[in-house]
Amino acid sequence: MIKQKTYQKPAFNPAVQKDFTRPLINQVSSSPRGQDAVRISSLGAFGDVTQNMFVYEFAPRGDFSKSQIIIVDCGVGFPEEDAFGVDLQIPDTTYLLDKKDRILGLFITHGHEDHIGAIRYVLPIIGNNVPIFAPKLAAAFIESRLAENQIRSTITVYKSGDVFNKGPFTIEPILVTHSIPDTHHFAITTSIGTFYHGSDFKFDVFPLDNKPSELKKIANAGNRKVIALMSDSLGSDHEGYSPSERDIAENFKHQIIGAKGRVFVTSISSNIVRWAQAIEYGKSTGRKICVVGYSVDKAINIAKELGYIKLADTDIIAPERSKNFPDNKLLFLVAGFAGQPDSALSKMVMGKHRVKIKSGDKVIFSSPDYIPGTTSNIYEMIDILSKMGADVAYGDKEELHVSGHGYQKEHALLMTLTNPKYLLPIGGNFRHIKSYFSMAKTMGFTEDQFITPDFDSAVTFYANGKMDTNFHIPMHKVLIDGLGIGDVGATVLRDRKTLAEDGMFSVVLMVNKEAGTMFKEPVILSRGFVFMKENTDLLDYLKEEIIRKFSEITSKPANFEYIRTELQAYLESIIKEKTGREPMVLPLIIEV
Repeated sequence: MIKQKTYQKPAFNPAVQKDFTRPLINQVSSSPRGQDAVRISSLGAFGDVTQNMFVYEFAPRGDFSKSQIIIVDCGVGFPEEDAFGVDLQIPDTTYLLDKKDRILGLFITHGHEDHIGAIRYVLPIIGNNVPIFAPKLAAAFIESRLAENQIRSTITVYKSGDVFNKGPFTIEPILVTHSIPDTHHFAITTSIGTFYHGSDFKFDVFPLDNKPSELKKIANAGNRKVIALMSDSLGSDHEGYSPSERDIAENFKHQIIGAKGRVFVTSISSNIVRWAQAIEYGKSTGRKICVVGYSVDKAINIAKELGYIKLADTDIIAPERSKNFPDNKLLFLVAGFAGQPDSALSKMVMGKHRVKIKSGDKVIFSSPDYIPGTTSNIYEMIDILSKMGADVAYGDKEELHVSGHGYQKEHALLMTLTNPKYLLPIGGNFRHIKSYFSMAKTMGFTEDQFITPDFDSAVTFYANGKMDTNFHIPMHKVLIDGLGIGDVGATVLRDRKTLAEDGMFSVVLMVNKEAGTMFKEPVILSRGFVFMKENTDLLDYLKEEIIRKFSEITSKPANFEYIRTELQAYLESIIKEKTGREPMVLPLIIEV
């Protein structure tokens, strides 16, 4: 039975995307001889692991001005480590702005943030009337997040066996195993053939939830005319089969049961399987469960309500009550696996939380370290914890994490079952794509069956069996921070990087505009550049140069903008000459 939930709260209107690096080109093309065509594009860019968002367009007789659209997934990406102050990156949806009335639905494969996390930002842009189709767990995550942001939308909860007819598309969900329950692939059928959307997956023969991948349904899809296999490729550089979640169960259990003091477990908030394991092992040793961090608390409560986690109210205590229990009777489930500065784990480490990490605590990281932008923070956090005297166990050291992404043998099986004409790997970087194709050659696939689009290319398939990658969709990075959507562009990031690395040098001038004269000596302010008390000679020299340069560039009446521009350029040059550093230089002129 298909369930629908509709939100009736007032719509949230985020800021419009700004600061485009290049203009959007309105490209409309027709297929050869007016044939029906399907175009597939990635608005998070091909060759990227995260911010998954794929657009399927069906063009009758090749007329893309009349195309109908479905979208698969809508996830966030994580900023590079030098993107100061940036929280998230989301797909660039500019391409859809003039096509909003042709979007038939947003179909979600599973509940990880890189597949659902951007919905709350994107939906108000493309239209809250776009229906969402999601499996049970992902739907609950989406529902919660949309309600928090007061966004109206309709969510249809699907299960394997449901079939959706949306305009020219027939969408069939197929259950697969992954590192989160309720993960699905889609067989997307059109008049020109079937496209198999194989997002994140592995073929775990003995999954913890006892719901293995539906190989028969995948084979049934393969019995049709599969034009292209869109396949997760992140694990394609590993031979054999990926380890089962059951393979780490004993290691994980040993870490918790063998701990003599407090135990802290951190992972991705949506890692429901790992939270369930931690709770089970903690309860078996008489430990009370203490959940710390909004994202983890929300995810566990949702999973508990849906029956994925067994946790009674008597098993849980609030963080402030933990001091009333012996250390060996406490298990903390904590947000902050990536060492995020404002996360619960970071605050505990820095002594800014009511619960503080101490020597003798056991801290378990059960999370991947391959997510772009997170690696250095994770290992920095592990180093800090180790220095504090905590006993730290982490994935690549203690085998506490297994990949949710299939290895080469699993990819080979998916290729065999679907028997596609073309291979279009997704969900990996270009090094993974290269490994994927190398493995495919051993399966008998030839290079003319490999599709490697540029990051901004779209792939167009025609009724005659041909395809091309000639269509490009100009895209830029859409960054999210406290300011809003797209308010952080290249210039802002460059300024933040400058401030972080070289600091700021500011000079305040009080000037009589009519006379073009300086009222007092300039006042110099410095932050993160030099320690002023220990660099008086340098600052005196700069002050003299400011006075001299001012006398050269002033006029009657004084042109403040000209003075500011010239003084800034001059100070930047002499500061670099004298110190080798390039702080942000900010001249401020006050009229007196």
